[in-house]
Amino acid sequence: MAITAVLPLCIQGSYGVDDLGRTEILFATFSAFNAAEVFSEFLIVCPPDEVDIIRRRTVKWSEFSIRVMSEEALIPEFEKHRHVRGWRKQQIVKLAAPRVITTPYYLTLDADAICLRPLTESLLLPGGKALIQYEQRAQHPKWWKSSARILKMSGDVGNPELGMTVTPALMASDISEATGEEIAANLRGKGSWVDKLCGLHNPKSPTNWTLYRHRRGRWTEYSLYYLTAHKRNMLEQYHVDACTAENPQALLIHDSHPFEAWQAEQSFAPNGHGLFCVVNSSMRFDNNLVWDKIAPFIPGPERKLHAS
Repeated sequence: MAITAVLPLCIQGSYGVDDLGRTEILFATFSAFNAAEVFSEFLIVCPPDEVDIIRRRTVKWSEFSIRVMSEEALIPEFEKHRHVRGWRKQQIVKLAAPRVITTPYYLTLDADAICLRPLTESLLLPGGKALIQYEQRAQHPKWWKSSARILKMSGDVGNPELGMTVTPALMASDISEATGEEIAANLRGKGSWVDKLCGLHNPKSPTNWTLYRHRRGRWTEYSLYYLTAHKRNMLEQYHVDACTAENPQALLIHDSHPFEAWQAEQSFAPNGHGLFCVVNSSMRFDNNLVWDKIAPFIPGPERKLHAS
């Protein structure tokens, strides 16, 4: 198995949502669709004081070879950057995963992801290369401009209108490691790429009270990764396009928005192409409400969400 699943997790997410409870839905759908046969390991990265709780809550999903580790075990630099919180930590975790995993590829997840159908390695890695899905850069132009400035490169690479879309995403360990190297370029040994990214978000640093810092501070893990892949000519070596005639499957579909109008049976239909959807935690829907919406389309006899 060539893929690890990587999930940054806090018990209570940024929007006051029970994200640990939300993972019950994620793992229930993975279990129903036999995802344990695809992933060598599920790596869950969480705050240090939540490791034991999450281990206890996920022991029921032992079929998935779950490893729970603290953020600071994966990224010791966080001890020096206590100002970094939430979303930024999750992004750095997704880039830093190759520090501890051994597979050439990994699938990034968030707690609010839902698996829609059986997964196979050939679906995720057709021809041995990872699917990459695109969205219009115009949706988030500052992501691309900031990341290009951090990497000291032109952002007009590949199709300048398209960029890598958001979680769930497949990432190549080699490209993620190269991304760290590019971010750390010219540091002359003064810290790591993590230090550089965290430093951009320290409100006490006078160097951040400038327009230049503001213009670099809108980076994301995927814009940095995608631009690095172009800068080093690695994209075609490790990735193939999703949503094409050759590879019609989509890593992420958006049928679940708006939630109230979501026809879940269409998302789960056997002839569908979407592998995942997301019911964003930011919408603050009760976990049982989400489960009730999808439970009729989940294979197997279990129909009740067990949140404890």
